[in-house]
Formats: sequence, structure tokens, C-alpha cells
Amino acid sequence: MSFSLAEQTLVFLEAILLGSLAGVIYDICRAFRIEARLKTLGTVVTDILFWVFVIVFLFIFAITDAVSQMRFYIIVGEISGISLYFLTLSQIILPVFRLSVCLILFCVNIPIRIFKFLYSKIHIFKEIFKHCIEIIKKIKKRLSFFIKSG
Repeated sequence: MSFSLAEQTLVFLEAILLGSLAGVIYDICRAFRIEARLKTLGTVVTDILFWVFVIVFLFIFAITDAVSQMRFYIIVGEISGISLYFLTLSQIILPVFRLSVCLILFCVNIPIRIFKFLYSKIHIFKEIFKHCIEIIKKIKKRLSFFIKSG
């Protein structure tokens, strides 16, 4: 099956768009890696996730739009798309992604910090609870309706 020139141009432009999308996904991974201060293992995991997404998108693109024909101009289009993204939009979009990731990590971290604080202060609550039990026992001994009759 052969493509007309218009179809090949459309597939090439879609490949550029796919390359730009890969750049966006990489910037999201990079923002998470920077803001979460990940070590080597975290970097490896985010890189693996990036490549899994890219390979899945490339496979879907190759099956649907390129009619299972991987041509040289498709690879050139993807490389051009990611290069154009990094040369133009990445400097603008990466700080936005970093801020978004920072806010998400902050919101996730709030319940964790509250739990850690309460867990560190549990001995205080334990003492207060013991003291309350002792007070209740003393009150119970003094009140007449709690004393067994007969």
C-alpha cells in the first residue's frame, strides 16, 4: 500500500506532534524527579515509565496512523518534534510542571506530616487517657448509684 504525498505529509506532522508529546511527558518526569529529589533508583523508575509511555504511544501511532509502516520520515518527525519542544517550549513549561508537582507533593505530604506528628505525641495522649480513667474510677467509687446494693 502506498501513501500519497498529502498522506505522508500528514503522518509526518503527526509524528512531529508525537515527538512533542514525548517531550512533554519527559518534562513531567523530569519535574517530578527534581522536586521529589529522587536518587538513582527513582531516576531509573521515572526513566522506565517515560520509555514505556513513549513506546506504547509509538506503537499505537505506528498501527493506526502509519498503517504499520515505519518509515524513515516518521522517525525524523518524532526526533524533530522532541527537538522543537526542547528548544522552544520546555523552558516555559518545565517551571509550570515543577510548581504543579511541588503543590501535589505538598498536598500529599500534609496528611503524612499530621500522622507523624500525632504518632510522635501518642505518649502524651496515652498519659492523658490513663489519667482520665483514674478520675472516672475515683468518681465511680464515690457515687452511690454505682455501688452494688444487697
